[in-house]
Amino acid sequence: MSPSWLVYLSACLICCLVATTTVRGLPLQEDQDAKIDIPDGRIVGGYVTDIAQCPYQISLRYKGITTPQNAYSHRCGGSIISSNEVLTAAHCVIGTVPSQYKVVAGSNYRTGSDGVITSVKEIIMHEGYFSGAAYNNDVALLILDPPLPLNNFTIKAIQLASEPPLPGAISKISGWGTTSSGGTASDVLLAVDVPIVSNEVCNQDYEDFGDETYQITKEMLCAGKRGVGGADACQGDSGGPLVVRDQLYGVVSWGNRCALADYPGVYANVAELRSWIDVNRPAL
Repeated sequence: MSPSWLVYLSACLICCLVATTTVRGLPLQEDQDAKIDIPDGRIVGGYVTDIAQCPYQISLRYKGITTPQNAYSHRCGGSIISSNEVLTAAHCVIGTVPSQYKVVAGSNYRTGSDGVITSVKEIIMHEGYFSGAAYNNDVALLILDPPLPLNNFTIKAIQLASEPPLPGAISKISGWGTTSSGGTASDVLLAVDVPIVSNEVCNQDYEDFGDETYQITKEMLCAGKRGVGGADACQGDSGGPLVVRDQLYGVVSWGNRCALADYPGVYANVAELRSWIDVNRPAL
């Protein structure tokens, strides 16, 4: 092989390596090439908890419409807000139909049939999802039938926040997502405690991320250990709860990979989206 060809091949190899190492983590999508997309997140840097400590937490189980022979498998988290309503992320359910889901409540486990299993009767997705900014208005209501048997112990509705949390407030995030970006999902329920980060600071952190569509809007809030990292939601946690003082303040939405020191996790801001939630809830 001539020296000129060796130089050419070396240059191509270097370009390929640079391209590979500079690709950014896509927000809360576990496998962009998979036929069945599992939206993000698992808990990173957390601890094993018990469903009695997070009785509002559910596992949203999914199967493809073209694979009815398959079992339902964990796709996202969600929060019980009444006996027949779950709040989750819009990106968990976009392009799907209710019959593709089961909701499992009162269980510590990502797989299996313990706990209470019910069906999704209706999906009400925010009509403004992704408008104005990437992952904006990332919420959806799931209407359940039959209703969940609330017992105030392992299956309990959580109160919705009406005001955004203060920066520095400690939030609790829970779920069965991966323990590292692109890693393995947890079989047992995990939780992690992280401080709220102001939208102004979070927007500065994401200033160089992606394109101009990735910005922190008032319909979002952020949480993470800035400058430290190591604690966050991750793939498989999407749609799950961010809780402060026993109220639901956030819905796991997106972020740059998981638990990076320079990029807090981003959540749908329940207080800002409260009016949409209340208007779209069916009469109880």
